[in-house]
Amino acid sequence: MNVWRKKSTKHVDAHGKQCSKKTLGAKRCTIISKRFYGTLRTADGKRKQIPLSEDRQASETLLRRLQTDEDRQRAVGVDRHASERRRPISEHVCDYQMYLRAKANTERYVTLTMNRLRYLLDATKTKTLSDLESSRIAKTLSEWHHRKRKPISIETSNHYSRAIKGFARWLWTERRTADDPLSPLCLLNADVDRKRKRRAFTPQELHRLIKATAESGKRLRGLNAEDRAMLYFVAAYTGLRASELASLSKASFDLETKTVTVEAAYSKRRRNDTLPLHVSLVERLRPWLSEKRDGLLWHGTWADHRCANTIKMFRSDLRRANVEYKDDNGRCVDFHALRHTFITSLARAGVHPSKAKELARHSTITLTMDVYSHVETEELRDALDSLPPL
Repeated sequence: MNVWRKKSTKHVDAHGKQCSKKTLGAKRCTIISKRFYGTLRTADGKRKQIPLSEDRQASETLLRRLQTDEDRQRAVGVDRHASERRRPISEHVCDYQMYLRAKANTERYVTLTMNRLRYLLDATKTKTLSDLESSRIAKTLSEWHHRKRKPISIETSNHYSRAIKGFARWLWTERRTADDPLSPLCLLNADVDRKRKRRAFTPQELHRLIKATAESGKRLRGLNAEDRAMLYFVAAYTGLRASELASLSKASFDLETKTVTVEAAYSKRRRNDTLPLHVSLVERLRPWLSEKRDGLLWHGTWADHRCANTIKMFRSDLRRANVEYKDDNGRCVDFHALRHTFITSLARAGVHPSKAKELARHSTITLTMDVYSHVETEELRDALDSLPPL
């Protein structure tokens, strides 16, 4: 069988160092590889070049043996899944990371998903696809949830499950496995172990928050008092998330059509979202935007580091407005509670649930009505009092 040494060219200067071919006095040299190479016809009929040894006779013998193995597999039939199972799991993980990036996901999402996936694979000592078992994953997540030092919540456990289940699903769709190995792995009910329960602002609390922030004169996380007050106002009347608000510029608002547009790169559902604006919000935005330059409206570090800076900034303004962060029932009002306030206000105003779902940009109406719409006891009492007397 024919084997050969590869030849490559490079350019060197007068001192023998590699340089660009455009360098003055550069000379072209031919480099011969130490190893021999050969062409192998694989069991699936493809041709590929493979490196062999540095000895010609040994290379010919090695190539002949490898070709014999491929011919034998071709004669008895190729089990692609068997060859994929022999590959290290790290190679599949790297391919999956490239797949996530090719889908135009944000770098933050890709990094977070891959960190969870690799951490869980290392904890379960998964080296190959044969080690990928739903029982091992479920046992490890249960141990993390019940450990004494830094236990994880059920919601966090579900985040890890989603990361590894997406990986297993991709393996199956790419025909690297005969089936989905983690199809028996189910998500847990996070409602029984929810660490943070939010509530909506009352109209009086929201008014005090915006007023106290505007009158404070304080500059926090790169935002002055007026900009922070307008930030809270826009969040409460549009329901936009912190990352979406941080991406808005002066061009994002069209006050003539009374709309705001969130680019697909920053929207959670990965598409351009154009939302209507309330009349009172447009009236407040018009003079404020006229004084702004082109570029981001709410720049600074307030939306960085997984919202840690947002929490510090928001709690400072809550104290200034004399609004308790937690009520007697343990429900809190953080920055995301402004989104809860927007959706709850829609429900209180009698907006149809399907319209509220579209304004909230949720995937299901259950999420809109069960998680983001809050009903107080007095509202239930008013509904009960509307019944005719017996």
